[in-house]
Amino acid sequence: MKNKFTFSTLLKYIALVLLFVYIISPFLWLLIMSVSSTADLTTKPLNWIPKKIDTSAFKELLTMGINSRGEMFMYALRNSLVTALTTVLIAMLITIPAAWVFSRFANRRNNLILSLAIFTFMLPPVAYCIPMYKILVRMNLMDNSFALAVVYCSFIIPFCAWLIKEGVDNIPFELEEASIIDGAGIFQRIKSIVLPLLLPTLGTVALMALIMAWDEYFYAMLFTNSKSATTLPVVISNLASGRQSNYNLIAASGVLASAPPVLLGMIFQKALIKGLTTGGVKG
Repeated sequence: MKNKFTFSTLLKYIALVLLFVYIISPFLWLLIMSVSSTADLTTKPLNWIPKKIDTSAFKELLTMGINSRGEMFMYALRNSLVTALTTVLIAMLITIPAAWVFSRFANRRNNLILSLAIFTFMLPPVAYCIPMYKILVRMNLMDNSFALAVVYCSFIIPFCAWLIKEGVDNIPFELEEASIIDGAGIFQRIKSIVLPLLLPTLGTVALMALIMAWDEYFYAMLFTNSKSATTLPVVISNLASGRQSNYNLIAASGVLASAPPVLLGMIFQKALIKGLTTGGVKG
């Protein structure tokens, strides 16, 4: 028997279309701005559709020249990649064994520690800026990509540990008990049993951590000041901070900066959805 097309079904489709338009409209307008001329973006009434496609903003950002905007942008792109990937690597190396401990040795003390760690994740970044600034200055680590990645780990690690623990909770401990009989140690059990079953969750958490590090602005603005460590959000904000803003250039930088996480999200879409809904195997 065929399903009847009811009024409630129509409302659902309308809601989905409205949600899609609401989500995609800002990025679509950003894309239109990036290929519009300055005249199209400053005329009144506004030209929503550019009269002529202008790609000069992309060429300027992707062309290396001494002390040029392109050089600044390309260095920032490299710094964002290095910082984000370093953050994810450090976070995964720490949170996987930590989440395993919180899951397999659940007690009041460990639950309290995890709760306090999640509480620090909820605090605003400004609460940590002064002590972190003093630490970095004393250790001579200002304007350093690795140090910035460590700073990002201060709020990313609690988030990752919480999500990965939920995934470990769904893996039956009986699977590990069988390997204990065979003489497997802790790290061997994590490597051979837990990690393969935890891959969907790890992929999701790693991707979300990468996006968080990629988009972070506040700490990057405070702790970096040269092309050797400054990240994309800071450079894009600098493009908009002059007396006269070049709107198509700002839009083009936004399109280029959003391209890597968007592509990763599209490539790993299935793994992302699977990790969010299942988080491993159910016990």
